[in-house]
Amino acid sequence: MKLDYHIHTKLCKHATGEMEEYVEQAIEKGFKEIAFTDHIPLPQAFDLAHRMELQQIDDYLNSIEKLRVRYREVSILTGIEADFYDGFEDFLDAFLSRHPFEIVILSVHFVRHWPKGNWAFSYYFPDRAIAEIYSDYLQAIMRGIQTGLFNVLGHLDLIKRDDARLLDHNETEVRELLQLAARQQMAVEINTSGLRKEIGEPYPHQTIWPLLAEYQLPVVMGSDAHAPGQVGFDFTNMERALSQIGGLQKVRLINGYFKPVEWAKGKEVVKPV
Repeated sequence: MKLDYHIHTKLCKHATGEMEEYVEQAIEKGFKEIAFTDHIPLPQAFDLAHRMELQQIDDYLNSIEKLRVRYREVSILTGIEADFYDGFEDFLDAFLSRHPFEIVILSVHFVRHWPKGNWAFSYYFPDRAIAEIYSDYLQAIMRGIQTGLFNVLGHLDLIKRDDARLLDHNETEVRELLQLAARQQMAVEINTSGLRKEIGEPYPHQTIWPLLAEYQLPVVMGSDAHAPGQVGFDFTNMERALSQIGGLQKVRLINGYFKPVEWAKGKEVVKPV
């Protein structure tokens, strides 16, 4: 069963295309279920350039409902990519309690007290070891997991450098993080957007996949699509590789619970975008 649980919309201001185009791409590529998971609005107009505004949330939810009625060929889940940022916990709790999201992806794009607007990609500090920098990021994710507000852990090693793997520097913390996620009964996203970027590899890196099986963490597939043509990007190739990891289970969400589904098979048809 082909599923894509991480799709954005132009409401985030850095994606293109209409929501209908994403759905039609999914149908054309044989997907049976997708989730729109646009970036959550945050208080104090935080990072407003990369996310919808608070007053747009009803339009977002209503648009998904209309698409569900219009397109019966594919199941469309209501989701959100919810940034965890220290100090916004009460806002997140209240916001997520008010809205019926089925998929809530935990992501960390900002780390409090970091320079350059706390942006996670501004982590090159000449006076700090890479393990300390990675620790800041991993500890922020763990604080997010402990809130219990999320059911999917998104692009786990987003901060990685190709010459400095997380497991090479922070294996103990990675294991602690995965154990926490397992206790919260979360799924971990295999995010293929890194294959479209300079890093040239999925999130998380393949070296982490066996640990997902070890901690009995199921996985969901996410393209992190910001354009219609990116829906399901390189999923078949990734799923072939993932299926070789003994004990690693792909899942879909059914009635609020993650249930096993088979890995995708067949010839890859998604082209680089």
